[in-house]
Amino acid sequence: MGDSSEIYRGVHGYLKKLHKLEINLPPVVIFPGHPLQISPLADYIQMPTLLNAYRFRIKVVLKLGKKYHWLSKWARRIIGKHWPIDRKYGYMVLGPHSSVGKKLRAKDLSDEQAYEEITRKWRKYWSMIYLEAGSGRFNASIADRLELVSQVKQFIQEKNALLITGGGIRTKEQVENLVNAGSDLVVVSTVLELSENAKAMMEEFIEAVSKS
Repeated sequence: MGDSSEIYRGVHGYLKKLHKLEINLPPVVIFPGHPLQISPLADYIQMPTLLNAYRFRIKVVLKLGKKYHWLSKWARRIIGKHWPIDRKYGYMVLGPHSSVGKKLRAKDLSDEQAYEEITRKWRKYWSMIYLEAGSGRFNASIADRLELVSQVKQFIQEKNALLITGGGIRTKEQVENLVNAGSDLVVVSTVLELSENAKAMMEEFIEAVSKS
C-alpha cells in the first residue's frame, strides 16, 4: 500500500478503516510517499534505494522517513505499541515516461544497462529488488522484459533476496510469464482499479501464480 500523492494521513486512515472491518488481513506492506504516512498499523515498511532515478525532494522524504520511523519506533516501544518492520530494497523504474518515472526522473535503460546498474549498486542489507515498468496506463509493461527478470533473479537468488515485478500487467498470461521468469512477487494495480469485476480478475491472477 502506498500513496505517491503525499497526502499526509492517507495510508494510516485507510488502514484504520480496514481494521474496523474485523477481517483476517494478510501482512500489510506500506510504501509511504511522506514520512507522516508511516503507520503502526502496517506489518512492514519498504525503504527503497533508487537505482536509476534521482530527485532531491524524494531523497529528503526517504531520509526524513527513516528518521521519523526510528524515533517513533522507540517511542512506540515505550508505550507498548506495534511498529512495522523495516525492509530495505533496491528500486528500479524501467518506465521513465510513466507517472512514477517522471516524478523520480528515471533514466531510460536497456536490459543490459539495467542489469549492470543492479549488480554494481547491490547492497548486502537489501532483502529485495523491485523492477517496475511504471503505471499501467502507459504502454510499457514489465512483462515485455522477461529476459531482464530472469537475469536479475539468477543474480539475487544467491543472495537470498526476493524479486518483485510490477507495471503494465494486464493479463493472466503476463503474470504466469513473470512468475516463470523468476518473479517472487507480482504487483498489480491499475488494471484492477479499472476493472468492472476486480474480484474475478484477481482470482485469475492468483490462479496464474499458483500454477506457475
